[in-house]
Amino acid sequence: MGQVNLDLDQAVNKYISANVELFTKMELGNSYPPGNTLSYEVQPTGPAVRYYNGIRKRAFSFAITSKHTKSIVSLNTLNAIMDAMEDATHVSIKSGNGSFKFINAKTTESAHIIATAQDDANKDSQQYFVYQGVFQVTVILN
Repeated sequence: MGQVNLDLDQAVNKYISANVELFTKMELGNSYPPGNTLSYEVQPTGPAVRYYNGIRKRAFSFAITSKHTKSIVSLNTLNAIMDAMEDATHVSIKSGNGSFKFINAKTTESAHIIATAQDDANKDSQQYFVYQGVFQVTVILN
């Protein structure tokens, strides 16, 4: 039997999109195309824990970055995402291909400003506020 691709990031993105009023679609990656953007990056946090019965538990860190012309919109959106994730239960987030079972999520880094940015080098171009928040998701890998 071959290994199934982990679809955790897609499942979390789907849950957030269904439970938070986002100002734009959230995309994987940390690029900043022109305009208001939401993006996320995912990476394993620490080693997987393997139990005697063969179950593997693993944590993943999600860094969500919000770029918006209005600082308060970026901050409020990230806070809403963090609240929604902390409210998620084991039935809220499901794998589409059976690769994981969601256990819980917790905020590990509150939303904070990381930069101001402009889409081009023109000194008169629109200024954006870039905020980031981080949460950790714990899952059982199948």
